[in-house]
Amino acid sequence: MEKVVSWHQDASYWPFTPARTVTLWLAVDDADRENGCMQVLPKTHTLGMLDFDMSGANENSVLPQKIKRAEEYGAPAYFELKAGEISLHADMLVHGSEINHSNRRRCGLTIRYANSAAVRSLDAGWTQNSIVCRGENPDSRWANVSRPERDILDE
Repeated sequence: MEKVVSWHQDASYWPFTPARTVTLWLAVDDADRENGCMQVLPKTHTLGMLDFDMSGANENSVLPQKIKRAEEYGAPAYFELKAGEISLHADMLVHGSEINHSNRRRCGLTIRYANSAAVRSLDAGWTQNSIVCRGENPDSRWANVSRPERDILDE
């Protein structure tokens, strides 16, 4: 069954405080309007946490939440990307995607970045696979997973 990704803010799902996390989405495949590229509601990241409802089963959404009255926040901007390109967005930016109407896959890799000294997780399970890229790791709040001792591709 084809599904949409309802209008949402990532911060409402993640147990991070304060909400200051950035998502990098690397397009593995081309992403365009036909195959349901991500769309955003510009400037909504400046509005704080917005009210949301739970999505109904009949809405065909991947996510259980949807922003209330999303249409009131303006026209969407589409993040059309070629394979290998990236998009970046703040955890408060309202975004979503429509159904893939093509016969092409739309695949991407998501990486999240947060300031390790300023942002805390309220759930230790969310930090188990974290890597400290640079800076401080107060109280070892992030797991800081080590690089493997050997490259599995060399086997």
